[in-house]
Amino acid sequence: MLFWVHAAIAYLVYRVVVHRVSKEQPVGDGVIVLTGGALLPDLVDKPLALVVSSLPSRSMAHSLFVTAGLLAVVGALASRREQRGLAGVFALGYLLHLGADLVDYVFIPEETLLFLFWPVVTEYHHIDTVGDLLALLSPTPYVLAQTVVTVLGVALWVHDGYLGYTSPE
Repeated sequence: MLFWVHAAIAYLVYRVVVHRVSKEQPVGDGVIVLTGGALLPDLVDKPLALVVSSLPSRSMAHSLFVTAGLLAVVGALASRREQRGLAGVFALGYLLHLGADLVDYVFIPEETLLFLFWPVVTEYHHIDTVGDLLALLSPTPYVLAQTVVTVLGVALWVHDGYLGYTSPE
């Protein structure tokens, strides 16, 4: 899945969850934490894979083992600061990222679910070069669908008042 689509999906789901649970609009801090969680796996693994050629583009931060440990640490730190809700929002963003990457398995024949089990399983398809990354932008129906999701997510975020964004005045 394209990097920025993770943020759009996370916002769309978070918006629905907040409206259903509290009947209110999401708040800026939550959107920032959500977006951080939604983007973190790619912010860690994509650069690592380009620097360390033996690592797949979905490795450490996409692993269920690392995810469990990371979410436990985030939960513990948030609990100490009495910010359990933000830990839940971070976890939602992070887990939505992994879930969205599973969608690739349906649309891209060479994709696999095995990345979830890194480092136990390390042999699977992955992006090797910047050229491979850029090839993901070809206008396939799947990429066009991701574009629609992104536009919808951004449009709702703008409609909601740019939650989490503060103008540099």
